[in-house]
Amino acid sequence: MTEQHADTSVLFVSSRGNADADGSIERPYDSLDRALAAIQDQSERQNGDHVVPDLKIVCIERPGGKLRPVGPARYRFFIDPYQSGDAPDGSEAAPWKSLDQAARELAVLHRDGRLTLQPGEHLALARHKVFAATPIERKKKRTEWIAQSIFCVMAFSLVAPVVAILAYLTYQAWPALTAEFLFSNPVEMGRAGGIWAPLVGTFMLVLVTMLLATPIGVLAGVYLNEYAPDNWVTRIVNLAVVNLAGVPSIVHGLFGFGAFVMFAGIGKSVFAASCTLAVMTLPVIITSTREALASVPRNFREACWNMGATRWQTIRTVVLPNSISGMLTGVILQVSRAAGETAPILFTGAAIFLPVPESGWESFLPFGLDQPFMALSMHLFTVRTQIANVPESMQFATAVVLIGLVLAVNSASIAFRVYLRSRKKW
Repeated sequence: MTEQHADTSVLFVSSRGNADADGSIERPYDSLDRALAAIQDQSERQNGDHVVPDLKIVCIERPGGKLRPVGPARYRFFIDPYQSGDAPDGSEAAPWKSLDQAARELAVLHRDGRLTLQPGEHLALARHKVFAATPIERKKKRTEWIAQSIFCVMAFSLVAPVVAILAYLTYQAWPALTAEFLFSNPVEMGRAGGIWAPLVGTFMLVLVTMLLATPIGVLAGVYLNEYAPDNWVTRIVNLAVVNLAGVPSIVHGLFGFGAFVMFAGIGKSVFAASCTLAVMTLPVIITSTREALASVPRNFREACWNMGATRWQTIRTVVLPNSISGMLTGVILQVSRAAGETAPILFTGAAIFLPVPESGWESFLPFGLDQPFMALSMHLFTVRTQIANVPESMQFATAVVLIGLVLAVNSASIAFRVYLRSRKKW
């Protein structure tokens, strides 16, 4: 009699078994040959039935004895009635075709001494599942899981310090983070008051910089990708754009001071600083624009040309709408850079401290485009290194507001980019 354990038939074998055996734990077979012969008889009684049960042959010390915990099988073989191979060996890759064949082949292995069971060991004979993962597939899954775990740890190791820094800054800045701090102007060289004037100056700086840099950068990228011929002039321009992206910000500041403040006669002002930052941000905007335009399939252009559209009509109605989300990537990156730069604006218009009227329109919009201004990055540098007796909570609060401003602008830009991508037709 064969016992059933969780949809698996189990036969027991013991060296102390007897002739009157049925394979149960109370009356186990006295040898593995007897067990295999019983399996062969069972296969003949099934008369070719393709329903093959999962089977275990477990070796125990004595009849009716306590069964040891059965761990992984010492031997594992497979049966597949639909196997079409010419040389099956019972492996998962080449399973046997029937239970009868399996019993005969196992008997041969046992007689040759290649199949022996000791008490506590067992042999497993399983159905080969059609859609079961092969050893190669299981190995690939393990490799994939390991790689995924490593990448997850690496991502967490990058995100965790950022979260920790933001949490620490917020904790230190919390006593000073009030509405009064945001909407009042600095007094006593920044030792008291708030950050409204530097906040407005930063908004103006970023806004004017993007208004100057974005149209020029996008149009330059459109020309280089859509119109410019592939000659030595275009290659020199591309090289100049790449090299300009690697120029240190302090060098841009000196260039802006010489070109805009001195040569152009603009003077130290919001406009001069914005022009300097615009020059500094142009390379990334141009590069991102070219990459976004290049990602639009050429088939779109050819289909439009075949309909009789001009090159500009194709660019305006097909190429630009499908690449705008990629262009925004470069603009988003440069918004953060423009808001956080200190060296370029130090020479071109940013002031350590400017007195602001206590009331009236000028208390809310204290700077004009042709006037020096205060910026959050410069203000943070000043109150941290140049002015004594500034409460630490105010210093941390200034840093948190600057980070929050950058995150808010980036989040709005990313949301707009996602919206535009969702409207793509391809």
